[in-house]
Amino acid sequence: MSTLNSIEGSAPKVGVSSWSPKQHVMRDWRAVASHAEPHRAPTESVLEASTLQALAEELDDDAPAISFLSTYLSMLPGRILRISTGLCLHDADASMDAVLSLKISSAMVGAVDTENQCRAIEAMIRGGHFDSAVLALPSLQNSTDRCLAAGFRVEGS
Repeated sequence: MSTLNSIEGSAPKVGVSSWSPKQHVMRDWRAVASHAEPHRAPTESVLEASTLQALAEELDDDAPAISFLSTYLSMLPGRILRISTGLCLHDADASMDAVLSLKISSAMVGAVDTENQCRAIEAMIRGGHFDSAVLALPSLQNSTDRCLAAGFRVEGS
């Protein structure tokens, strides 16, 4: 059995602000992907297990993949704040840097919806449509919230 399928531990249930990557250890990676969103079909998942599994296989070790996911989750609130701040200030460089960072890292952990939200906002920034991009922020926030919740649900089960 691979480490991705057998790591045990728990994170505090007090919120993101007191959570750290070292505390975030998942019991069963596949369980993350099995948590369907309420408005989605049961077969759709928040995080695609195959993406993280491919990363682990590429690295010949599960630990760096789990660490990357843990870091990704811990950085979500700050990344959203950077995107929001850049967009509200109509700062194309800061906005683009933040949205590209989230898009790439989301792709690497299999957070497809978050990646797609970032692609849409990226196109809006490139077109100079900052007001539209600001209006898209709630959808991006919901997507990242679902990623965080999927990770925490696994630990709480």
